[in-house]
Amino acid sequence: MQYGRQSFLQMAKAEDDYVKADDWEALQALFASHCDKDGLMTKSTLEKDISAIQGLLDIGDLLQEELDDIWNAAPKFPELEGSAQASQQRIDVDSFIQIYRDIDDIFEDQEEEDLDTDVSASASAPSKVAGQESSESDASSADADEEEEGDEKELEITFSNICDDAGFVSKASLQNWEEVKELLDDGELSLEEFNEMWERTAKSPGSMEMIDVDGFLSFNVALDDLFEVVDEGSDNANLSEKDNGDSGNTGSAPAQIAMFYGDDLPPGVIFAEIADDNYMVGMDELRKWGDLQDMLKDGDLLPLELQNMFEAIPKASGTSDKLNEEGFESLFDAIEALFEDDENEVAAPQAFSSKNELLSLISELARDEDRLPCGLEGTDTEVELILETVSKLDAESTNLIGSDSEVDASDIAGDWELIYTTSAAMKFHKSLSGLVPPNGKFGGLVQKLKASKYLADLEYVEQINAGPASFEVKVTGDWELRSTVSLFTGLKSFCLDVVCDRVNYGLNSQKADHWKSLGALNLLDISYLDDNLRIMRGTTSTDSIFIFKKLG
Repeated sequence: MQYGRQSFLQMAKAEDDYVKADDWEALQALFASHCDKDGLMTKSTLEKDISAIQGLLDIGDLLQEELDDIWNAAPKFPELEGSAQASQQRIDVDSFIQIYRDIDDIFEDQEEEDLDTDVSASASAPSKVAGQESSESDASSADADEEEEGDEKELEITFSNICDDAGFVSKASLQNWEEVKELLDDGELSLEEFNEMWERTAKSPGSMEMIDVDGFLSFNVALDDLFEVVDEGSDNANLSEKDNGDSGNTGSAPAQIAMFYGDDLPPGVIFAEIADDNYMVGMDELRKWGDLQDMLKDGDLLPLELQNMFEAIPKASGTSDKLNEEGFESLFDAIEALFEDDENEVAAPQAFSSKNELLSLISELARDEDRLPCGLEGTDTEVELILETVSKLDAESTNLIGSDSEVDASDIAGDWELIYTTSAAMKFHKSLSGLVPPNGKFGGLVQKLKASKYLADLEYVEQINAGPASFEVKVTGDWELRSTVSLFTGLKSFCLDVVCDRVNYGLNSQKADHWKSLGALNLLDISYLDDNLRIMRGTTSTDSIFIFKKLG
């Protein structure tokens, strides 16, 4: 039987759940909208609730026998013996994606010209932005509309330069856009404000975390409305202040904030210079403190550190985000305490400071006990800081991984605790094993590597906290350290190749060869290694990292 790929795509799109087979994030979102409370899906749900698949079955383009074969070939989630679901097979998100792609593979590869035309038209056609009003009877208003239309076209061109192949922009791409990045670096836009605007921006249909050209234009309108350029003749000339009303400055960049530098001045004087009309200081007023902004720009003080210090200080009576003079002096002292011993210390090697910076940042993030450990609920901003610091550490001379390095199994043998990861798979499963019950929580992971002349044994020990029902998941297997060449740098490297054998939890022991979630750690490049720290990256995704700290 010959199939046309176009029929599958048109059916999916017509049923309002069109997802490309190679769009991993969109497939995750589709699965999440139809899975049960345990994060799993039955065959019945796959057939009846995924409308694209149901439609193919109804019109006969997909035979029931074909779907049965694809379902049977996909790994199933291991149900606990005696549970209510033990008699009914269910799949996790990895198996769902495999099934979806297997169905897609049935159909012939064919150029998706209609879809590409839709995306191109969406990116090039002018869109109406909320809040734009025209008046045909007013000539000046018509000129303003013409100017706004020109601004829109410029933004659409910008959008086409930063969007992905599907015509979408992610939060990370938007944050790295030159215009936004400059505002963030200069302290004119806070991460809190950026995140709030992102949450308010309508996302593209079918995507939970991506915006199309209309969303991009709306975001820019919100960004322009955030600023008001003050007239040069006013007392606050050259200041750019937040405006809660309409600024009318679509497409124009905000003016620079006038900074006050008070090095060697007492905190009370600085407070008086930057405080608002109510004699209060919030995050907006702190942007006027030039010395502080220089610390942030030079990296001497991290934005996250400043935010944590600010939030820890009691706020002025009647406010939730402002400091009085006493509170500001407390903030001033906390910042000074970070640097008070610098003059008496001998400068440490850069590798030492980079490593300390990384460990300090991870320790700071771990203080939030309401979130899962090891970065499983880390924000985009936190991940960006971690990746930036790791990149600096990878290049240091203390790194045992280098072009002339020789590393053997004894160098990495031992017990290693996972302290941070950016792995999308672990974040989705909220653990390595995926065995966290609805009332449970991931409690940590230790990787035990044993090496002898003949054996290289591996054991993962994962803690699952569930009150009196807490338990450990132990995964056993073998490992091998192999010399390789980095796909991204072209330099000599080493990779850790893991083959898991069994998964043991409670009285259950199952083979691990079908356990999809374990794949996150099966094959990783070692990018940094010293006596007590090991950093590994995905072999095809350098942004997927695992940071281990040696125990004992």
